[in-house]
Amino acid sequence: MGQNVQMQQDSTDIALFVKVSEGDVITWDKSRIVKSLLRETTIDEATAKLIADRVEKIIRDSGIEFITGPLIREIVNAELIKLKLEEQRKQYTRLGMPIYDVEQLITKQNKENANVPHGPEATNLSLAESIKKQYALLKVFSPDVALAHERGDIHLHDLGFIDRPYCSGNSIEYVKKFGLSLPNALSISKPAKHPEVLVLHLIKFSAALQGVFAGAIGWDAVNLFMAPYFVGKSDEELEQVAQMLVFEFAQQAVARGGQSIFSDLNLYWEVPKHFADVEAIGPEGKYTGNTYEDYLPEAQRFARALIKVYMQGDGMGRPFFFPKPQLHITERLFRTEGYEEFLYEIAQLSSERGNSYYVFDRGETAKISECCRLAFKLDENDLRDAKTPWKMRYSAMQNVTINLPRIAYEAKGNDDLLFEILSQRMQLAADAHVAKRGFITRLLNLGKRGPLGLLAMDKDGEPYYRLHRATFLMGMLGLNELVQYHLGEEMHESNYALRFGLKVIAHMSKESERLSEEYDMRFVLEQTPAESTAYRMAKLDLEHYPSETREVVKGSIERGEVYYTNSTYLNISAPISPIERVKKEGMFHPMIHAGSLTHIWLGEAKPDPEAIAKFVVRTFKHTTNDQIAFSPEFSSCLDCGRVDRGLW
Repeated sequence: MGQNVQMQQDSTDIALFVKVSEGDVITWDKSRIVKSLLRETTIDEATAKLIADRVEKIIRDSGIEFITGPLIREIVNAELIKLKLEEQRKQYTRLGMPIYDVEQLITKQNKENANVPHGPEATNLSLAESIKKQYALLKVFSPDVALAHERGDIHLHDLGFIDRPYCSGNSIEYVKKFGLSLPNALSISKPAKHPEVLVLHLIKFSAALQGVFAGAIGWDAVNLFMAPYFVGKSDEELEQVAQMLVFEFAQQAVARGGQSIFSDLNLYWEVPKHFADVEAIGPEGKYTGNTYEDYLPEAQRFARALIKVYMQGDGMGRPFFFPKPQLHITERLFRTEGYEEFLYEIAQLSSERGNSYYVFDRGETAKISECCRLAFKLDENDLRDAKTPWKMRYSAMQNVTINLPRIAYEAKGNDDLLFEILSQRMQLAADAHVAKRGFITRLLNLGKRGPLGLLAMDKDGEPYYRLHRATFLMGMLGLNELVQYHLGEEMHESNYALRFGLKVIAHMSKESERLSEEYDMRFVLEQTPAESTAYRMAKLDLEHYPSETREVVKGSIERGEVYYTNSTYLNISAPISPIERVKKEGMFHPMIHAGSLTHIWLGEAKPDPEAIAKFVVRTFKHTTNDQIAFSPEFSSCLDCGRVDRGLW
């Protein structure tokens, strides 16, 4: 207890008594250098005194009148280097940013994340991320992993959020059952009696979750779990609640630099079989005596109300980017009355706005949260959780992406060497995940008063963050360019090239399974949804492997606008039909257990909704594709707010 109090006092002092210079506050005392070296490093006292003497002489001989703490630390570090005490130098280093870089962040927009607006909160986010990135590479990960990231062999996502898990799939049932009771909150709300209050609870809880996760906040079966609140409500009342839900999510610029809540709403027209016999929770967190199967009419009406809101757009007629509506399609859909009309409405939304995501749950699988593309196989543990659906809380703790084109450059056409290097990179990714798990576990163990107190709270016999159900994502980037450099053909250009790409992902899948058994962790492959990583790795490869990279990189080298093809996608500009793209890209999806996605780019076109609906059904029935989305192009006037299809 005494140690915890001392830690709090130290942290408070750090926050309250930051000084640019101590020269005008206290008299010079070299013993302070000795004390700080002994406190912060593993150096011995004699060496610390030697360094303090040298630093004092340098400062006195220099005639410097204005002495700052950072300057003293720089001189100490220089002396540590002279003594070849590299490990102690790392321990003593100061994290921070040059003044020039800080000014650039304050005055100019950071384009790394399009979801972050430019403003003081965004500046705070960028500054904090910079410090935490440095801390992560120095203190959390091993030197080998840190170097691999800095070189571009792998990419450690969300380093600036090192003290948070990646993303999460959540259940409204938790909010319905326990109300809104958050650690450190000044007030507590009982379970909601009315649907409008439930929406407010859901939004506030999502905002709180966004503060402790780095990625998306996904909510499962939203229309189904809200259905008990709509008994006896008119269609107009349901539409009002739907409007409130979408607008409140879309307009909450509350966390991570003032972003809107990065959110996904999973919808069903049918009742999926794992929820069919589950006893329903209704107003005030009380069981209704019915199962969710009994509330299918209300669930369907609310789903249609949500689609109507998405179709109308916001106050300027613009499409909603968040929350993303994700329609799940199972075999039960085609046995549920009215599905054709509902599919048409969803397809119309795809044609007009591009909001709809179609998630294919075939056999014994289900998926939640598009960002991390979490998936679970409905095994015995999942089915048990479904009977108490508030426990259906899933998370991907971290995403580590492997630079595949670089492996091809290093293999120089040798198949055996290529797969050997690929295995080595996956081992590095596993090492990174082990380090992240250890760090997050340490923070969770600090309990409700720790930095992850929200995730440590216990309302149902276990922490909100179910560490034992966490997955660890291994992403891939530039498979198309790996194949192109290794074979001389892109994946869409021949069946041989496509099969070799499949062979690479099959190897990664087997390695992830082997590593999962070795470390007793759930390593799964993921299609990396990170365009900035595609740019970063291409830029680094142009520096380290210029001649090789120039043969395959996409974009414009002259303008510095370069990238690799994302994950396992075919070249986006390849002249192939949508159905061929869906089929070929879908061949990779069964091996990518964190979920996968194919984009159908519409451009300015507005396909007939009936054609889109038929395309979706054909994709479900005749391919192995996990998920598709239709993506139109929009232009928005920054002055008047007008939005039109196509690029101006």
